[in-house]
Amino acid sequence: MEKIIFCNLDLLRGKLDLNDYKGADYSGYDETCLKAIRNTFKDMLFKLADEDDNRIIFYSRKTEDLNRAKKFYENKKEFKFTSRKKVNDFVERNIDKNNYFVFVGAKDQDFIAAVKARALFIVPCWLPLEDRAVKYGVHVESPLQFYKFVLVLNNQNVWYSKIEIDEKTTAYSLIDARYGYYAKNDDEREMVRNFENLLKKDMSHKYHRILLYHFLAGMTNTMDFDDIEIFGMIPSSSCKLNQYVYEFMNHVRKLKGVSLPKQYDRKGTEIEFRNLIIRHTPKKQNHAGGRSASERALMGADEEFKTLMVNPDYKKRIDKLRAENRFNVCIFDDYMTHGNSFNAVRNMLEKLGANKIIFVSMGLFKTSCFQRRDYKINGDVYRGHFQFEEIEYKRVTDFEIDENAKDEVAELRSIFELEEKEDDCAN
Repeated sequence: MEKIIFCNLDLLRGKLDLNDYKGADYSGYDETCLKAIRNTFKDMLFKLADEDDNRIIFYSRKTEDLNRAKKFYENKKEFKFTSRKKVNDFVERNIDKNNYFVFVGAKDQDFIAAVKARALFIVPCWLPLEDRAVKYGVHVESPLQFYKFVLVLNNQNVWYSKIEIDEKTTAYSLIDARYGYYAKNDDEREMVRNFENLLKKDMSHKYHRILLYHFLAGMTNTMDFDDIEIFGMIPSSSCKLNQYVYEFMNHVRKLKGVSLPKQYDRKGTEIEFRNLIIRHTPKKQNHAGGRSASERALMGADEEFKTLMVNPDYKKRIDKLRAENRFNVCIFDDYMTHGNSFNAVRNMLEKLGANKIIFVSMGLFKTSCFQRRDYKINGDVYRGHFQFEEIEYKRVTDFEIDENAKDEVAELRSIFELEEKEDDCAN
């Protein structure tokens, strides 16, 4: 899927007006190298336009600079130039086509434009980086890395798995979590082990970025997430939130322009109590206590119900969204096996009247089915310790598995290895 790539005009400059970047991080900025980088970046854009039919549009709030650039590049049909306001107006008129949009820049205003468009935000790290660009952009360290990442965006249109749990609920998984017999080769086996280390032992930041960018690449090619109004994640057995899954969720939430409840504007609230779902009481880990896989499969949501609740700070927002038929939720978790946690949260959200629920797990331990269990809940899910009774059980077997997702994750890994090689050369 070819993109419309909106680029800040500063990406064509050989010398920046640093007054435009007040308070920015200049650690990756080197003015003496900027001209060479700019020329390489232009070459990459020409390739993306000529070979992949992407549209390249430069924008700025400075009319004089736009006119100068138009004149200089008047023979280059690949480049178009317009004002920031016209870009915003175009995006607003075509918001139903936002999966085609990508914004490239290093300023907070570029981030704001991407959020308004609900589009991907790529940050070229050779420019000075303003605060939100540092925090929420997809960072690329070189023009070649940028080029390769856009190619991934154009071609990425698969998740490893997708399953329709019921008429309201869909579950996606980004990778195959099995690294033994099911791995295609040693490279994939190593990669999945590193993902496990990341999610269970809080290790490699590189693999966190690979997962995040894989998800963002897929999200930018679908509109399934555009109407999500609340993001949350499933707490661990110990009541804590996995740091990397939380950062992952928070990154997506910010890019989608979804705010937290107003009371969280004050400082000091622990992240566990900012989350939509709270585990009020620790529970035994599913893999602990000598339980077999078949025993865990038969457990259902009982232990989850006894220890989970919906954060009461979200009640006012949920009530308003439900009244407007916009109570659409996305829930993240590290892994999905039998779906016990997802089942519990799904039933709790449906009890509150959710219109649409999307579950995203980083990895899937593929089993023969998703064991969908429907419950009747009596009591207040905002307070916990409610009563529940299973009323229906159904084996959902129609996983849509696409092995091509493994190749796309491997391609992203190669992009990060390219970055590391370039860093080694620079040192």
